[in-house]
Amino acid sequence: MLRASTLRGYEVEGLTEKLIASLYADDTTVYLAETDSYAQLNQILSRWCLASGARFNIAKTEIIPLGTTEYRTRLIDTRRLNEADEQIQAGIRIARDQEPTRILGTWPGNKVHTANAWSLMLDKIQGSLDRWDRKNPTLNGRSIISQVVAGGYSQYLTAAQGMPAKVEQRLDRMVTDFLWSSPSRHPINMETLRQ
Repeated sequence: MLRASTLRGYEVEGLTEKLIASLYADDTTVYLAETDSYAQLNQILSRWCLASGARFNIAKTEIIPLGTTEYRTRLIDTRRLNEADEQIQAGIRIARDQEPTRILGTWPGNKVHTANAWSLMLDKIQGSLDRWDRKNPTLNGRSIISQVVAGGYSQYLTAAQGMPAKVEQRLDRMVTDFLWSSPSRHPINMETLRQ
């Protein structure tokens, strides 16, 4: 329905079709041009929900304005894609610059530094390692746990957004501290362990 609509979406060089939506499981990301109509998008989504029996969770909707700084500011202030469009409902969050928005485990946004997205992931990894540490696993167990936790938790975000060097250093330090169950004494350094 979206692709067959008159909504313009985004035209990306090298793609034969307009970029209007990406879907993964029950998550949908819709791309609208400045000249598109948010009201028309709502009509399409309402019709789709009626036909499919699904329910669109408007409370989870978040908007990341794209374009010039002036356009992004105007969209946030007026809550409209353009002057002819209806106002976006008050309950929908419109991300300001430097405010990341979570989409499928990544944290995109305008002027968002990758380190912001990584701080939550590093906290999650540290919390998991701390819980495992309380169970006093063997050195072999610690090795397996650190690979599963640090590698498993960070793999998707690294593939999607890359890992900054500072995050990599902090993650290495967390794993080393966990392996030796001490932040101060490491009998074998990480380079030797990797070999």
